[in-house]
Amino acid sequence: MSRGGILRPVAVFALSGLAVLVLVGIAGAIALRSLATSEALRQAKQVTTVTGHGIVEPALTTNVVRGDPRAIARLDHVVRTRVLSSSVARVKIWNAEGKILYSDEPRLIGRRFVLAPDELQALRSKTATADVSDLSGPENVYERHLGSLTSVYLGLRARDGTPVLFEEYLRSSAIAGNSRSVVRLFAPVVIVALLVLAALQIPLAWRMARRMRNAQRDREQLLQHAVDASDRERQLIAAGLHDGVVQELAGQSFQMAAAVEEDRPPQELRAVLTEGAAGTRNAIRQLRSLLLEIYPPALRDQGLAAALPDLVAPLTARGIEVNMDVQDDLTLPTEVEQLVFRTAQEAVRNAGAHAAAGHVRIGVQRSNGLVRLRVSDDGRGFDQDDLAERRADGHLGLDMLRDLAASAGGTLLVTSAHGEGTTVQLEIPAS
Repeated sequence: MSRGGILRPVAVFALSGLAVLVLVGIAGAIALRSLATSEALRQAKQVTTVTGHGIVEPALTTNVVRGDPRAIARLDHVVRTRVLSSSVARVKIWNAEGKILYSDEPRLIGRRFVLAPDELQALRSKTATADVSDLSGPENVYERHLGSLTSVYLGLRARDGTPVLFEEYLRSSAIAGNSRSVVRLFAPVVIVALLVLAALQIPLAWRMARRMRNAQRDREQLLQHAVDASDRERQLIAAGLHDGVVQELAGQSFQMAAAVEEDRPPQELRAVLTEGAAGTRNAIRQLRSLLLEIYPPALRDQGLAAALPDLVAPLTARGIEVNMDVQDDLTLPTEVEQLVFRTAQEAVRNAGAHAAAGHVRIGVQRSNGLVRLRVSDDGRGFDQDDLAERRADGHLGLDMLRDLAASAGGTLLVTSAHGEGTTVQLEIPAS
């Protein structure tokens, strides 16, 4: 994936992230507005509570409750000078029977209306409640020209203990103004947080795209290694068949055909047939060895300990001494077992084909969550120049296995020198 190939998914990610942030911002704005409105109403109830208990309740004398004009006039002076404001448009004081004891609108004083259940509850509980005013009600006939209002109710007690309901009509514009103040207070914090989050998304998206590019490159390399390994295996099988089995069977067929055509004596014919049978058996052994290299059934059915003896059988047939030390009851996951076997197979094949070894040692152990394979021989060994020459000729088996070991979280180490043999060590997680 090129640099341009990274920019496109990063741009898509950034745009999608920006769209999400916009949606989150809209939802946050709605939530913040609702919160601000709730906070403004809470403040309004607090102000009404302070006003009711601190200003109005001390002026609620018994004469006000009885409807004395002079007492009502004194209460009206207190309300007009200390309660009414640009935010408070109307004040009413009710008794429990729904009679308006006082209002800054004189025409309402003495009139009776039915109190709603929430208003009666506020009167009894002495707690403030707020609600949008229904200006269509008959008790609000003189407030309709004041615009949208919010009513705040508070239960008070007159000096003689009579429960009354103190009601303030707040202009909704004042509530909205308080709400906007709260929004202005918190909105910059939310906006800055969203912008920081958006800014952080770009480098994160870039890193994710680079990781994806590297992962894709690694997958492509592993796939190419797998293709190369498959080609190499086919070449090895073809070479083994051509140089071994095919040549031997061809030679035997020529000998037997010549023996029949020359009309040899029975003794010579018997010798030719005996030699042909031995050659055929040897060809069969070679074919079996090739089959074991392609896919050893013992590895699938009985595990690594049973498959390794089949692997080294061609070496022992050639007189090469082999010592094996495989941990008893060794059980491994299939992928790990196959990688260990393939590594041992490559090391044994190199020892038999190139090293001219007389002695090969194989050890497999599992401990501390790791499985360790060690294959060593006493052959001629090689140096870096030999290794480079073999790579140039297409011998990449150990290099491919090293990559597979790395992808499995392990390591493959090959040590060798002229005249000192070769050691192959594999160490990978056992799970």
